[in-house]
Amino acid sequence: MTLCKILAEMLAEKNFEGAKAALNYARPNAIVECLREMPPSQQALVFRLLEKQRALDVFEHLDRWEQTQLVRAMEDPDLVQLIEAIEPDARVRLLEELPAKVVKRILLELSGETLASISVLLGYPEDSAGRVMNPKYLALPEQTPVSVALQQIRQSSLDPEYLEVVFVLGEGRLYKGYVTVAKLLKAAPDTPLCALLEGEPVSVSVYDSTEKVAELFARRQYPLVAVVDSERRLVGALDAERGLELVEETEAQRLTTFGGTVALGGPDIDVVSTPLARVFKARVFWLIVLTFFGVLTSTFVAQQEEILSKAIVLAAFIAPIIDMGGNTGSQSATLVIRAMALGQVRLRLRDFLFILKRDAPVALAMGVAIGVLEAVLAHFSKGVGFDVLMVVGLAMLTVTIVGSLVGVALPFAARRLGFDPATLSGPVITSVMDLLGVMIYFGFAYYFLSELLK
Repeated sequence: MTLCKILAEMLAEKNFEGAKAALNYARPNAIVECLREMPPSQQALVFRLLEKQRALDVFEHLDRWEQTQLVRAMEDPDLVQLIEAIEPDARVRLLEELPAKVVKRILLELSGETLASISVLLGYPEDSAGRVMNPKYLALPEQTPVSVALQQIRQSSLDPEYLEVVFVLGEGRLYKGYVTVAKLLKAAPDTPLCALLEGEPVSVSVYDSTEKVAELFARRQYPLVAVVDSERRLVGALDAERGLELVEETEAQRLTTFGGTVALGGPDIDVVSTPLARVFKARVFWLIVLTFFGVLTSTFVAQQEEILSKAIVLAAFIAPIIDMGGNTGSQSATLVIRAMALGQVRLRLRDFLFILKRDAPVALAMGVAIGVLEAVLAHFSKGVGFDVLMVVGLAMLTVTIVGSLVGVALPFAARRLGFDPATLSGPVITSVMDLLGVMIYFGFAYYFLSELLK
């Protein structure tokens, strides 16, 4: 029985493991002959079953027209339906990475409309670098002389913004780094590209999240960033324009989440185009959660009826004191989340202690300034006595310090627990500090005004 008949029977029975084993023992020429006899959907499926190096060998044995046809077969809806119908474990094995050379060929062949759908077939997760990369780059072997590289740049059909750097490849398309055009212009014509590499090769994996890509572009505006597979083979690129778009999208998402308006289980919302019903659902959820949290605070305040009846003026300072805790906490949390997004701090004890050490004296200074100011305003606006002034001033000082330190600690705690620090939104921090604020305030009140309760 010929290889083609064996493969046809195994594919009909969905025996993909058997087909894969048969392909591994077949010669590339025999596989090519089988591909030529198969319909497009079966061609694509057989090609997906090949091991990476064997797939590359087979692909190179095809002529240009056959390569194009195979690439277009990847878009066949019958293939998509077949993949969706098989068991999840088999689907995962089927969606392993293609050879880097084949990936680039696919990206060059596909239209913009089908690029997103074919990325699913390539196995790239949603919101990953593999979904947003493009094939607009110039890559040359590491031994290419400068004179040849400059000639390739002149002959390239790419727009100038994609030719500011040349990617340098080692054996097997392994990504080595890049060389800027400015450096090429100053180098001797016979100098190989490998001698001109720019420091550490900057790249992202096809599986890296778009948020991680955004953080990279936020730290430095690279003209192009290489996208590599798990074996560091070059498969695509991300240009500066797309990188900045990702930065803007990430920051918008963080602001949305930080404001307590993130939609559970759905995409982000915006005030311009999101349907009003979904805006309502996204916002009301967090407000409901925080309402229950507010009930705890109000219950605690209600339990202080005895001391409030003896010194009713204390009620006048509850709002400004608890507001100050939420305000300072939100300030600190915003600064820490920004530092995390820019890569200035990482999730480690040393960085946490560093930020805490820097924030503590600032929090103390703010606490003293705000505490003194609140006491002075209380004296002149309400004419309260010394004991009440001590309660108000010390409570404001303490709440300001605690709020700032809590704002520093919560983003680190969230990252340690595996959550996005931005989910510690302003409303949540405010609610936490409301409860802590009234506890601190009435703690000082019971200490300094205990005589009123006798």
